[in-house]
Amino acid sequence: MQNLLDDLTALLQAEQAFISDGAILKNAVIEAALNMDARLLELLMQSDTIKAHFFTEVAGALVFDKVKFQDFVSNKAFLPDSYTAFKNRIGLTDGRGDYLSQSRDVVLAWPYKDCVLEGGMTKEDRGRNEVFWNTTLAPDDITRLFEPKVLTGWERWDAEAVAAGKAKPVGEVSEDDNLLIKGNNLLALHSLRARYAGKVKLIYIDPPYNTGNDGFRYNDRFNHSAWLTFMRNRLEVAKELLSRDGAIFVNLDDGEAHYCKVLMDEVFGRENFVANLIWQKKYAPQNDAKWFSDDHDHILCFAKDRRNWSPNGIERNEAATARYKNPDDDPRGPWQSDNALRNEYRVYAFFEIITPSGRSVYPPEGTSWRFNEDEYPKLLEDNRLWFGASGKGVPRIKRFLSEVKGTITPQTLLMHKDVGHNQEAKREVAALGLPTADQTPKPERLLQRIIHIGSNEGDTVLDFFAGSGTTAATAHKMKRKWLAIEQMDYIQDFPFSRFQKVIEGEQGGISKAVEWQGGGSFVYAELAASNSAFADRIEAAPDMAALQSIHADMQATGYLRYDLDMSGFDSNDFSALPLEDAKRVLMDCLDANHLYVNLGSLGDADFDILDEDARATRSFYGLDQ
Repeated sequence: MQNLLDDLTALLQAEQAFISDGAILKNAVIEAALNMDARLLELLMQSDTIKAHFFTEVAGALVFDKVKFQDFVSNKAFLPDSYTAFKNRIGLTDGRGDYLSQSRDVVLAWPYKDCVLEGGMTKEDRGRNEVFWNTTLAPDDITRLFEPKVLTGWERWDAEAVAAGKAKPVGEVSEDDNLLIKGNNLLALHSLRARYAGKVKLIYIDPPYNTGNDGFRYNDRFNHSAWLTFMRNRLEVAKELLSRDGAIFVNLDDGEAHYCKVLMDEVFGRENFVANLIWQKKYAPQNDAKWFSDDHDHILCFAKDRRNWSPNGIERNEAATARYKNPDDDPRGPWQSDNALRNEYRVYAFFEIITPSGRSVYPPEGTSWRFNEDEYPKLLEDNRLWFGASGKGVPRIKRFLSEVKGTITPQTLLMHKDVGHNQEAKREVAALGLPTADQTPKPERLLQRIIHIGSNEGDTVLDFFAGSGTTAATAHKMKRKWLAIEQMDYIQDFPFSRFQKVIEGEQGGISKAVEWQGGGSFVYAELAASNSAFADRIEAAPDMAALQSIHADMQATGYLRYDLDMSGFDSNDFSALPLEDAKRVLMDCLDANHLYVNLGSLGDADFDILDEDARATRSFYGLDQ
């Protein structure tokens, strides 16, 4: 691939018709190919590599495959002259290169859809205009960006370590370990993919709602498009992590839920949509709301393959069981009556019934009985019909508690009395006595319902927007394995400290309901910092002198953007700027592809990875020590 690119670029530079100011005119090349232009064909045949790839010998003559050549030149790898597939071609595509006019698919299209959103949600973004990594459309850069990363700061915490206040060394890392990772969640997900592809049974995420005040603070002009790209990048790799019988639940509000549904139709397949769960997140109306009281969230559920996925039933609670009575002292025990009518007319099930009181009844017009005339005497003899205490009512069918299954089919309506609400979640977090973080936690009862529906004991649960740690804490108490990713600095307060309290046996949330007494363990690690260390220093710099020192270190050991000409640039060039603007200049100089250390650089002395971190990283990825 690279040889073809290099050869073709060199050849085209030799023909004035295909260049302008030293830049190759991609559209001119494509037009020449379609017209079988002799100048182009003569150029191409000068390279044996290109000739072998785009020409086929037929009856002693070379035949040029102009369609194959056009596809190659149109590929984003050829020339970095556009941001997306939408610039050089007019019309919407389905993501596979075909125009929608040639397809029956319905897809969601937006600017920069085929890009990768650089960075995440913290300081390396610094509120810049949206930056998309493949503005130069270099596939090898994207590949490097998504390579597995080195992990450092490995710690193992179990009851003994928590009691002593000192982590244990990690040594080997197995898939049975619960794992908390600090770092950019897109890059961490690609690192997890190396070990957990196809092994995660349930994913629950509570991503930024894109409300303008939830931490997703991007330029308003591209706010919606940026959010969609941000989510698409992460959902695509999340799908690879799911097992064949796995499912993902995404919690959002009205602002983006409907767009996310269409996006997930595209990523997971419309045929794998399961349900849109409605969670009543408030227990009282918000009377100061301008239009409507925002009382619910959406929780979108998609299966990896709906043919292989089925939800676990919900255990019957006291309210459900209380509906069963025994007014006629039937020896078979409590029962409740069910409608004996079907809402359609069937001639074989339309007949007269004489009630015990002697009253004649027929099904109403347009309906019929759920049983035929031959079955009726048998039901009557078996005392399976109920005509009311007076014996005058229309018959109803008796359903005995002893005969129904022990669980109830999950419902799409999640009421706060059953699964909790926002205020309950905040009280749970406050009761832990940990520093309050700027977040909107979910109640443990809500996560208990979702985890129960979508997984069994021993299954792996993933949350890559860990936040306050509710998903993993609840999964831990429910005897699931868990993976959690959090990028923000409050990870040491939430969720790290919360998991320690879970191990100690804290009795908040669902603890009493599941008889939680503590125990278990988790492993903590961080994506090994490279340029992100400079980002941390830039963020914390108190004055211009500190920035000038950082700039000098960046020039000596940092990875700077290759598309910026830094020759002749020195600290004096930004010393006259306001401090925040100067920080932004330095941040933009950093190559975001090198925020963290790639696994391939594990042995590189420049990164100074500790031996114990190197051993744990190799163990995590299943590499020979």
